[in-house]
Amino acid sequence: MHEKLPAVLSAKQLLINESNELRTRLAQVEDNLRIIRAEELDVLRAAEQRMRLATEATGVGIWEWHVSTNQIRWDPQMFRIYGITPTPDGILAYSDWSHCVFPEDLPQQEAILKETASQGGQSSREFRIRQPNTGEYRCIQAVETVRTDASGQIEWVVGTNLDVTERKLVDTAMRESEARLRLFIEHAPASIAMFDHEMCYLAASNRWKQDFGLPDELVIIGRSHYEVFPEIPERWKALHRRGLAGETLNADEDPFERLDGTTQWLKWEVRPWFTADGQVGGILTAAEEVTERMLARKALHQSREDLNRAQAVGQLGSWRLDVGRNVLSWSDENYRIFGVPKETPLTYETFLGIVHPDDREFVNTQWQAALNGTPYAIEHRIVVNKQVKWVREKAYLEFDKAGGLQGAFGITQDITGRKLAELALQEANHQKDAFLAMLAHELRNPLASICNAVHVIHLQGAQEPTLHRATAMIERQVKQLIRLVDDLLDISRVSRGKIVLQKETVEVAAVIRQAVETSQPHIETRQHQLQVELPVSTLRVEGDFTRLAQVVSNVLNNAAKYTDAGGSITVAVAQVGHEAVIRVRDNGRGIDPVALKSLFDLFYQVDRNLDRSDGGLGIGLSLVKSLVDMHGGQVEAHSEGLGKGSEFIIRLPCLSEEAALQATDILANSLAPSRTQRILLVDDNPDVADSMVMLLTIFGHEVLVAHDGKQAVEVALRERPAVVLLDIGLPGMDGYQACRAMRNGGLSDTLIVAMTGYGQEDDKRKAEAAGFDLHMPKPVDVQVLEELLASLPS
Repeated sequence: MHEKLPAVLSAKQLLINESNELRTRLAQVEDNLRIIRAEELDVLRAAEQRMRLATEATGVGIWEWHVSTNQIRWDPQMFRIYGITPTPDGILAYSDWSHCVFPEDLPQQEAILKETASQGGQSSREFRIRQPNTGEYRCIQAVETVRTDASGQIEWVVGTNLDVTERKLVDTAMRESEARLRLFIEHAPASIAMFDHEMCYLAASNRWKQDFGLPDELVIIGRSHYEVFPEIPERWKALHRRGLAGETLNADEDPFERLDGTTQWLKWEVRPWFTADGQVGGILTAAEEVTERMLARKALHQSREDLNRAQAVGQLGSWRLDVGRNVLSWSDENYRIFGVPKETPLTYETFLGIVHPDDREFVNTQWQAALNGTPYAIEHRIVVNKQVKWVREKAYLEFDKAGGLQGAFGITQDITGRKLAELALQEANHQKDAFLAMLAHELRNPLASICNAVHVIHLQGAQEPTLHRATAMIERQVKQLIRLVDDLLDISRVSRGKIVLQKETVEVAAVIRQAVETSQPHIETRQHQLQVELPVSTLRVEGDFTRLAQVVSNVLNNAAKYTDAGGSITVAVAQVGHEAVIRVRDNGRGIDPVALKSLFDLFYQVDRNLDRSDGGLGIGLSLVKSLVDMHGGQVEAHSEGLGKGSEFIIRLPCLSEEAALQATDILANSLAPSRTQRILLVDDNPDVADSMVMLLTIFGHEVLVAHDGKQAVEVALRERPAVVLLDIGLPGMDGYQACRAMRNGGLSDTLIVAMTGYGQEDDKRKAEAAGFDLHMPKPVDVQVLEELLASLPS
């Protein structure tokens, strides 16, 4: 037994030693576990720290819902999101959360939570809250997930909340902005379309559809542009590719074929649009149809070209002055007219420097007057390349309300050709007048001789019938020649405005009597019956008695000429309203309606037969119209046709009763008894002188004779006659010089009469200036001359 004791002791010792070793190892394990737990705790704390930093950085709040305890725990971020004061342990009641949720959103949120808690899985939702402490409204994005135990039972629900208010505001703003952009594009008054990178429509204006011929009902949003326009030219696709590559392109005028086959012209721009990351998202295309504008521009260009051509053809330039911009612009033709290169700066001084030196003061004066409102319409000379040209200018000046000059527009016409023609015409007229005056002078001398001779025969009492008829025939033809000469000179004076009416109060009846007396021989020769119908009351007009009598006489002669022998002529006078109406009717040949239009034209003759037995130059009626017009009246002719006679109507304005009462009555001067006068007759034509001596001698006057101016002055100063009948066209000293010499020699009281073949108005003025008392054209009216001599004292 004792022998087994050491063995037992050894075994016990062995167990003790093993136990101690086990304790040592357990202690080591426990130390290791403590180290591991500490490390794990550090890792967990670090993880929690990272999670907290992450949630703080991202604004994400975390919450837990323990289903078994029905406890809800929030992290600090959740409290910040909801604006609720944190609890010490982070635990809060369900109602604390539900009271923050919008009432409208709460039922839906609770249903989602219950569904997630009962069925598991994960859910995501958004809802609105109102922070109880601040009263602010926020938008929350929430995500929940469920954790289950080993048996699959739900232990808790873990979720996150994120305040997405700012993002939602941005999203809303972006949606509103996109909506506004689409609305703007859709209703823009231009063709605008927005495409993505695949050239699919994102937006398009209504005008886009209209301009490109797309039906209104066609939906193009989301469709490819190339699907909508399958036949679009490749060049347009190339432009789109360049735009999608980031290039901006444009064109002012480009043709485009519409779906309906018509071609329109576009002004367009292709511009890329970019995404938030700076990438090209697509292109924005804006187009404007400029077909009408392009056509209008072309039309305007063509119009300007036509205007330039018209100005060149018409030699008519134009100019405009813009005072505000201080710019004077000329048309091409204006530059050509003034011979100025186009690049030359234009000023008023430039223009004035081209004006002829003799006309500059006149032009400048007219322009200064135009600045004060006087119309600017002048003709003047300019010097271009050392050549004188004539221009006609007219301008319209524009003033503001204060009277300040704003601008002006004017025209310049090259009238050099017309002016040279006018000057040539004036010279031709002058030569014509000189010829007519010379013709009249040369005709009057022989006519005067014949006329005087006829008067001598009458006064001597020719009894032989044949001689009497021959004398009457000569007298009629001489009077016709005298009338032709007078008409020629009168129409010449009328055409040049040289006739001056000697107006006075005239009785129309007296005019008719004078005209009838003048035309009576012609009427009697044709054996016409003349009937004169005068008004009972006195009818007066303001006019030239001699010229009015000439008018009526010409019409009467015309009626007598174109009425076959034995016809009827009626002269009727009446007052119609404020006019004196003189009607001359005949039953003669009548007038063709076509001829009525030209009846009063100069040299027009109705009857153009070769025999011209009626004579005449076609002057009488033209002279009638001119003289009536000068009296403010009208003359017209009527006829129902050939063979139905004609009627001439002369209308003259009547004098009012007041004017007629104030007028001086015309006194009839009776012919005074003939008194013997000592007369000096001066004429270089022997026949005229001899015939006139015979007449004056028959009248009982003493006649002295001289045949040139020098001799006339000598005889006049020596014999001192009472009357000098002095011709103008004398050899050596002419009649003007002779008259001055007589006046200077002391013959101030002597009656000196210019008895001459020069009978124009200028001749009368020259005679008066030379000292003549009277001017009597040849052949002298014997009755008028005798009345003049009878009115002088013995």
